Amino acid sequence: MSTDDPRKIYLSHKTCDKALVLDFKETLDLLGYETWLDDEAMPAGDEPERAMLQGMHESCAVVFFITPSFKDEGYLRNEINLAVREKRNKGDKFAIITLLLRGDDGETASIPDLLESYVWKKPETQLQALREIIRALPVTPANSGSQDDVAMVATGPEIPSQAVELSDEAKTILREAASRDGMIINEPDLDNHHIFARQKQLIPDQNPRTLARWKGGLKQLRRCEYIERIGAMSEVFDPTEEYITPKGEVFKVTSEGYDAVDEIET
Repeated sequence: MSTDDPRKIYLSHKTCDKALVLDFKETLDLLGYETWLDDEAMPAGDEPERAMLQGMHESCAVVFFITPSFKDEGYLRNEINLAVREKRNKGDKFAIITLLLRGDDGETASIPDLLESYVWKKPETQLQALREIIRALPVTPANSGSQDDVAMVATGPEIPSQAVELSDEAKTILREAASRDGMIINEPDLDNHHIFARQKQLIPDQNPRTLARWKGGLKQLRRCEYIERIGAMSEVFDPTEEYITPKGEVFKVTSEGYDAVDEIET
């Protein structure tokens, strides 16, 4: 793309998700992109649909932030239709990027039918979501010479694993899971909280201070992307293993997680 091509990114979201989207806007602005965000981009007196049309036309991409609050209705439906039209007109010079984000309860919404055929991702973290946006954009920012430079800005320089900085609880969870089948089950309960590596309960007691440390260790592993959530499980009896699989979230160790285990062991 030439330097005259638009570098504006249209950010589509539900009003209740404004705070979340503002974080992405500020970061993208710092990286040299220009962002379009409804009320900030619409002067008083503007007709919303006309402003949306102009904002979409001036953009090289639209990012749909799909949370459980996102409903394909009203202005949001219009934005999808405008985005599809821009994609047809501009081809490779326009990207439709859909991010399927989790709500506070850990659940995700479904993708609107009109967006299913375009780029969509289900990131576990906001940093992961930012990388997906930059990777899918058809242009680099104004202050960068190549897409590789942008990736370096977004992800930072390549550095050794941070396994040595993990808490003792995080190291234990990761090590126990890696030495078995790579699976972790986090089971919150009204009376007790359990973290299982296979059938082994890792939390030694239910003291509030102890629970806080172990839950913090699990969050740390997710934040470092050493584990990833693969779904939820209900309580079932597995006759082949002769134990009950509890209810809860299920995680698996990532390739980065196995590398971190090797570092811990050495």
